[in-house]
Amino acid sequence: MTFTHSRSKTPPVSRADREAARWVADQEGGALDAEGEARLEAWLKNPSNAQAFARAQGLWRDMGEAVSLSAPSYTAPAVPPRRHRRDYARDAVRTRRWAPMAATGMAAALALAFMGLDIPTRIQADAITRPGEQRTLTLDDGSIIQLNTDSAVAVAYEPGRRTVRLLRGEAAFTVAPNTQRPFAVEAGGGSTTALGTRFVVRRRGPLTQVSVTEHAVRAASRPGSVVVGENQTSTYRPHQAPTAPTPSPLGVDAWTDGWLVFEDQPLSQVVEEIARYSSSPINVVGRSVRARRVSGAFRIDQPDLTVARLEQTLGVRTTRLIGGVVLIHD
Repeated sequence: MTFTHSRSKTPPVSRADREAARWVADQEGGALDAEGEARLEAWLKNPSNAQAFARAQGLWRDMGEAVSLSAPSYTAPAVPPRRHRRDYARDAVRTRRWAPMAATGMAAALALAFMGLDIPTRIQADAITRPGEQRTLTLDDGSIIQLNTDSAVAVAYEPGRRTVRLLRGEAAFTVAPNTQRPFAVEAGGGSTTALGTRFVVRRRGPLTQVSVTEHAVRAASRPGSVVVGENQTSTYRPHQAPTAPTPSPLGVDAWTDGWLVFEDQPLSQVVEEIARYSSSPINVVGRSVRARRVSGAFRIDQPDLTVARLEQTLGVRTTRLIGGVVLIHD
């Protein structure tokens, strides 16, 4: 089994990307007042700024788990002893002071992400896909991995065990049976062990979703495990047991055949999914527009045509900014 690795020089961080990192950190941290929001709106009128802001929002979502895990916690007793009340007040102040520092750290991390320094993933990965790219890998034992857009895996085969780590993104696994060498996919603080043939694992921030299309798997995290049967889905988070299996969403593996399938989903979620396969950011503007319901099947490799279909069927409009940013609005 041979994997090829691509190497490229690290691009410089643009001024727009640095400013976008700060704007997103301030907005998500609640540091923007009405005047600040007005300044942000004015800044976003520049197409390059709008594109950088869209990238920063996506990176912020991906990095949210790291911030929540590293943030200091503060829990005071309901009625602390009198002699310690001043200490609790001091600790509360320290906790409040941490918030702007967290935003600063996130802004710096965003800037590093713009530089393409996803160092841990690149060091560990045996195979990576770019946004919009998909790859099919055949392993030594005949098992097949279908790697979806913007995803990465690392393969570790040993005499008594076959392990694949899903470092980010989504992959479908068709497993060659071998009872002497269990096949497991590690992701998001848990693992999925094949009890049959085919299943899909997807990481979305701290959430890992396991969907079975043939036979069954055992999904496990530190607190417990559950058997997920055919056409069922379970999810787990770090240090949380997998949920009880429920019927899988429609078209959960349609992407392996080049399609995205939606049934009565809000436009905001539909566009978020479509944007994973687009080279240009796509955003929905307006609460009522974001809430409109969508059903249908769309080709993965035709995001522009998909946006045009949404425009026709939902009666929305699209605006394409210089730099490629697509806005869907009333």
